[in-house]
Amino acid sequence: MHEVAVGGQKFLLDCGTYQGRRQVARDINTKLPIPAADVHAVMLSHAHIDHSGNLPSLVRNGFSGPIYTSPATADLCDPLLQDSGFIQEKDAFYLNRRSWRRKAVLGEEDTSRTVEPIYTVQDATRVLPLFRRVLLHTPTEVGNELTYETFEAGHLLGSTTMVLESHEGGKPVRLCFSGDVGRPNLPIIPDPEPCPDADYLIMESTYGDRLHKDLGQATNKLADAVVRTAGRGGKIIVPAFALGLRNNLFCCYTSW
Repeated sequence: MHEVAVGGQKFLLDCGTYQGRRQVARDINTKLPIPAADVHAVMLSHAHIDHSGNLPSLVRNGFSGPIYTSPATADLCDPLLQDSGFIQEKDAFYLNRRSWRRKAVLGEEDTSRTVEPIYTVQDATRVLPLFRRVLLHTPTEVGNELTYETFEAGHLLGSTTMVLESHEGGKPVRLCFSGDVGRPNLPIIPDPEPCPDADYLIMESTYGDRLHKDLGQATNKLADAVVRTAGRGGKIIVPAFALGLRNNLFCCYTSW
């Protein structure tokens, strides 16, 4: 979540949930760093929850402006945000039930307050009408003296690199926000486009200090693990993410 102020208006680049230990995550995700009603618009790079997941909190706290993003990202956010709201509700229910049980079974005095979900499924559905679908390479005016244009990021269906251009004061200034950048030469996702010219760059740097391994090495490493495990009659548990490279973990169990 990055705040940009242009022409007396405030904008957010992405609005994701912090991922971490329950209480730390709750504290960060429930306390927005700026008043939600002060945000004029949001520009969303892609649908992964660590980039989009706190949009329902933003709306719950008073944001009602447009959310500019790619058509695919808007479509993916529909099930993802509602699923995230469902998880928030279940997590709050679990914490409250645990507290009630301690009081009933152990006789402990319950001094805690009832835990409210960070947001609900209903909050998530209120986000969906705010999406404004913008095609790649289509400069769009999003505020006073500010345009927004997107480029292929190659990370996930609909993922984008975003370029903001301000003409405040008569001099153009360009800010590029990379979002998450994918790898070239993958079988399904398009290659990321080169970063456009910009005066400032906010960039994902997960692999800023190392290189991706060759895909062939990863394939051989997986094959070796399967062969070794099968040879001793063991079991293979393969974590596989339901959307792209992150979110909604499920496991496939295979045994010999």
